Amino acid sequence: MRRHRSYILVAVVIYLLVSKDGIACASPADNSQGKNQQYLTYEINDNGEAVITGGNCDSDGLLVIPESIDGYHVVGVADKAFSYSQDIRRLRIEKGVRYIGAYAFAGCRHMNTPSLSEGLQMIGEGAFRDNLFTGRIELVGDEFLPDSVMSIDREAFACCSNLKEIVLPSLADIDSRAFEDTPWQEARDERFQIRGSCLEKINGNTDPVLEIPYGVTSLRRGSWVTEIPIMDEISRQTVYEEIIFPDTVVQLGGSCFAGLRIKQIEIPGTVKELPYGLFKGGEVSKIILSEGTETIDDGALCGINGLETIHIPSSIQVIESYAFVDCVDLRRITIPGTVERIGESVFNGCENLTEVVYEEGIQEIGCGYKGTKIKRVQFPESTVSIQGTLMYAENLERVYIPAETVQFHYNFFGGRFKELTVYGQEGSRAEELAIQSGYEFVEVENGDEMP
Repeated sequence: MRRHRSYILVAVVIYLLVSKDGIACASPADNSQGKNQQYLTYEINDNGEAVITGGNCDSDGLLVIPESIDGYHVVGVADKAFSYSQDIRRLRIEKGVRYIGAYAFAGCRHMNTPSLSEGLQMIGEGAFRDNLFTGRIELVGDEFLPDSVMSIDREAFACCSNLKEIVLPSLADIDSRAFEDTPWQEARDERFQIRGSCLEKINGNTDPVLEIPYGVTSLRRGSWVTEIPIMDEISRQTVYEEIIFPDTVVQLGGSCFAGLRIKQIEIPGTVKELPYGLFKGGEVSKIILSEGTETIDDGALCGINGLETIHIPSSIQVIESYAFVDCVDLRRITIPGTVERIGESVFNGCENLTEVVYEEGIQEIGCGYKGTKIKRVQFPESTVSIQGTLMYAENLERVYIPAETVQFHYNFFGGRFKELTVYGQEGSRAEELAIQSGYEFVEVENGDEMP
């Protein structure tokens, strides 16, 4: 009776190993010479794709994660699938495998530099942690991390003692601890404190032209309260001719360049949002915003000395409130018609500002001329809504408001002491408010007729 039960157990094990519809399957894979075989186990996910769960390498130490197995497309390697395997000498992940799970190859200390093919998108937490990567002392990025990689999780390559030189994928979201305790990381920490792709501090730089290392995707996320700059005290004493960003940078931290003195800086279009207080308290002669940037956040470019003008690219969609507050040297600015919304109090405290040009296309505009030298404001014909009031625009003498503008602050003209002439169309809401507030109204066909 006992012998009969053992036969049944063996039959069940064989069935699970060879069945493609079971929880786990096994398949032999020939190496390139067709002699020695490796065996892989895998599971089928809900999409009918294979995920490698384990197995062994061939007798030469080669482990290949294939593009397909038993007719199934291989999409990934499961968590801990080969962790602490000491038999693996070489690893090749073929094209089409999209992810490597957490700790999948952690502790494989005899593994040479892995070959990762284009199509790989995600490298999970601790995936290659504590590997020596023997055989090649310096790793070259083009042969190591494919540009298709979009995510590298925390400690993915931590403690890899031979990881000295790599090129990061251009658009990857890289955790700040992804390369912790590697020679590559330590070499950059001498001048640039970098964690993964995040530039946290610039140490002791006195070079007037500062080039941010390629591969950095974000600069430390500062706080509008703490206003933490990315530069130490020595670096902040330097008067910079130029700061050059790589096109891998996608995020700037709030106040990260606060107090900086610089002649020119060009922010790449890969940075979609400019955060609060980016250069607050600094001296910047020229800021170039590239096509691609979409939002100038609350107070993003406030408190800058020396900035006389700035070009707003057509990609900008939103300019939030207080965006240029206290830019005392700003004299003239043009807002393109592609901007969808402008917040309130945008130009308050711009003491030398004499002209703001609003191009056709803008629909929502916030007032904000307190403390400026502006005498004339011409809102575009496309304006539907004007937020805030003109009551603090001490030097304003003439304003044109088109007939399409129907939304106003309830006290739009209130509290002014100087005379004001309002230009617009007969029967418009602008005429009604002007008369109610006791100001002269002049009928015109369009804003170009206003002197």
